[in-house]
Amino acid sequence: MARRSRVRAVATAAAGAVALLAGVFGTGPARADADAAQRMTVQFAEHELFIGTEPPSVDLSYRWKVAGGGTAHHVHLTVDLSGVADFAEPAPSEHCKGNLCTLDLASATSDFHAITLVPKPGAVVGSSGTVTVSGTASDATVTGDRLTLTNGATQLKVSASAEQLHQVPGDTLTFPLHVWNNGQLPAAKGVELRIDTTAGLHLQGSWANCRDVPASDRGGHVVRETLCDFPTPVEPGRQYALSSPLSVKVGDEALRDKIFYEFTPLTSAAPANGPGAPLTLVPKGVMPSDGNIDPYFTTYVNSVNHADFAVTGDTVSGRRGGHATLHATVVDRGPAVVQDLLDDDAFLPVLVKLPPGTKATRIPDNCQPPPTDDGSDPGPRMGRSSYQCYFGDPAPGDRHVLSFTVAIGPRTPAVSAGQVRTLEVMKGLDPDASNDSAALTLRLAQGGPAAGTSGSVSGGPSAGSGLLADTGFGGGWIAWAAGALLLAGGTAVALSRRPRGGN
Repeated sequence: MARRSRVRAVATAAAGAVALLAGVFGTGPARADADAAQRMTVQFAEHELFIGTEPPSVDLSYRWKVAGGGTAHHVHLTVDLSGVADFAEPAPSEHCKGNLCTLDLASATSDFHAITLVPKPGAVVGSSGTVTVSGTASDATVTGDRLTLTNGATQLKVSASAEQLHQVPGDTLTFPLHVWNNGQLPAAKGVELRIDTTAGLHLQGSWANCRDVPASDRGGHVVRETLCDFPTPVEPGRQYALSSPLSVKVGDEALRDKIFYEFTPLTSAAPANGPGAPLTLVPKGVMPSDGNIDPYFTTYVNSVNHADFAVTGDTVSGRRGGHATLHATVVDRGPAVVQDLLDDDAFLPVLVKLPPGTKATRIPDNCQPPPTDDGSDPGPRMGRSSYQCYFGDPAPGDRHVLSFTVAIGPRTPAVSAGQVRTLEVMKGLDPDASNDSAALTLRLAQGGPAAGTSGSVSGGPSAGSGLLADTGFGGGWIAWAAGALLLAGGTAVALSRRPRGGN
């Protein structure tokens, strides 16, 4: 090879090595461009804050984060308070100069910081302005944020109602609601009333300024949500009452129910009224000096009612050594809706005892071995003879089928009876005990494999004796297996002695 060619080859190889090292170790212009492309965002925790209320100060919190979990260096963050300087200022403990509060970080990934602001004496109530946060970094682009701060706020409160006990279906309850403004600013555009009720409570009447809306996203078994809009401004220090009390009827489904109501300021003009007379707000003088401290309240209504949980069993046929499937049915005949018991989920427990001599090989997903007395782990789910099953939030009309496939042991009696039984949800809820339990019966078939009346079965060997006899799956299985092995061995010997040329 000529000298010039060798020099060119060496130079090319060296350039390739440099490029490779730059890619591996991150040196060179490519890495610098990547660092410069990092993005860091700084955002306020809330974008609308109020000062001069109760308490008068406010904490202004902001958080930063580098995209992709990276790290930014030499970060300088600035909160600019000049837009609210007429009515707010940093607390004396803050390290701020004039209207600027800064924070310097050698490196930053994700964290937050807060600044306490206090109202200036004599500031005009209702003043409002903008606070911004911005920043710079040596190796990242920083995106800032802004919020609105207002001196004073609208603070609505609503009257409380006593808990309603010992109601019966057909009763009518009344709720004379009052609302007042404990803040410094009026609800200038009016207020909105939200009313939530559970299954056993039925709001009576209809008004031109009220409408029902879907309540599926509210949770807590709320089945009806009503919104009423009032264009009447609610002034600070003043109290208002509904022109007529809310009327609620206790329904046939009632048991453990609640009604929730809440007032909030309208942020835009109230919607146009529908047909009929409106529900209105009537001024009632100065606001009370005490009472409920929130704009919402929940009243619980406990009713005297009952629910009938009925079970039916099953009868199937099978052979020792085979399998059978038993079906138990649980029906909620109502009328009470067993749900929302003091805001906790309600469950209907059912105890299933399989026929003696059988063991479960397939069980429903909502069934487990019964809990132990000491609360320890009851162990594996399969191979048990009894189970406890649960149905969440039972309601009238619900029908559940529990299917258990069992292995029939060689010592199973000719007629073997288990049981399905509902357990008590709450004392006295189901007064009809005549249908609380039913039999799960297994009858052994005579002769060949037998078909079950409501389940699948398969044949197997007869009972025997041996080390496993006490479990119901004893020596019969061992004798049957030994016989099968002897038969297989004899067949193998016979085949090995067959002439090679025969068909």
